[in-house]
Amino acid sequence: MTALGFVLVLGLILMLGTTTACWGDSGPEPEPTADIQATIHAARPTETPTSDPTATPIPTQPPTPNIATTVEAAIAASLPTDTPVPTLTPTPEPTATPEPTPTPLPEPPRGPPCIIAVTVRINGAPAPAGVPVFAHSQDASVVVEAVTDSNGRYVLQIAYSNMVFDLFVRDTDTGEDTPVTSRGCREIKNLSIG
Repeated sequence: MTALGFVLVLGLILMLGTTTACWGDSGPEPEPTADIQATIHAARPTETPTSDPTATPIPTQPPTPNIATTVEAAIAASLPTDTPVPTLTPTPEPTATPEPTPTPLPEPPRGPPCIIAVTVRINGAPAPAGVPVFAHSQDASVVVEAVTDSNGRYVLQIAYSNMVFDLFVRDTDTGEDTPVTSRGCREIKNLSIG
């Protein structure tokens, strides 16, 4: 539609409005007249300024992967790391421990031994036959052994003089000791355990 046609249509509308207003009440106020020039100017399309086109960025090329390096790195990552081998320190040769020199046993005297005769009671009753009885010298260099008979008696024959012996029944120390032994001595010791 041209501007002239638009103005004519607008004029018709105004005339029609004025005529209609005349037929109605005589008291209405007249409508203000429209500014036709402003209406034409408002109807004209406005030009929107166009901005300068922006340059389309040039896509960068992705780097070309080095396949050999990538494979080597993957293989290296999957391999177990080497554990350092411990260095062996030489073990020093053990020094020879000198053989202990045995304590010489006292010479058994010539003549009759010292006799220790005893009865053994276990838990208050006479010991059965075959119960071991020991005499240990206090320096542990000499051990003399006997066993009880069917009446719970035993006889120890100690051939060493000038020694004191601890008396044991089985592996229990009875708390009894012999006197200092001498050739041909005779002692009676009643032992009790349990």
